[in-house]
Amino acid sequence: MEQTPPIPGYTVPISGPQYNNPPLQVAGNDVQLQPYPNQQPYPNQQPQILMVQNNPEVEYVNTNEILSWISCLCFFWPIGIVAVLKSRESEKYRLSGNIENARRSGEAAKKWAVASIVIQTVLGIIIMVVSVVTVANNVNDFNNYGRNSTDTYFGR
Repeated sequence: MEQTPPIPGYTVPISGPQYNNPPLQVAGNDVQLQPYPNQQPYPNQQPQILMVQNNPEVEYVNTNEILSWISCLCFFWPIGIVAVLKSRESEKYRLSGNIENARRSGEAAKKWAVASIVIQTVLGIIIMVVSVVTVANNVNDFNNYGRNSTDTYFGR
């Protein structure tokens, strides 16, 4: 059976759920969404204003949280974990209003973080020196192999 083009102005009834999608108008390659007829605009609304105020009761205290996380993730992590815990403790004290304990915990977090960085740096230098000495000894042994008759397996 041959399909005929739809008759202009004729709508095909669709069985099933009806969706409230606005009609599309096709003009060339452009598709434009047309509003429903008799659509009511929203009632006039008052503009909503959001006011942000600093809480004067909570004073700024340096908790050294970023330094603690860096020392934990990038340096000697066992001591870095202690620094992170101290910085979180400092934040809890600050939010509860206990500023003096917050400062103490923040300073302790800084000390633990610096200790983590220093320990990892010293360990890194020690490991580097031991590695260089070990490689130098192995290269020296390799270069001297076979020079003495006692060092060879063939006894030449």
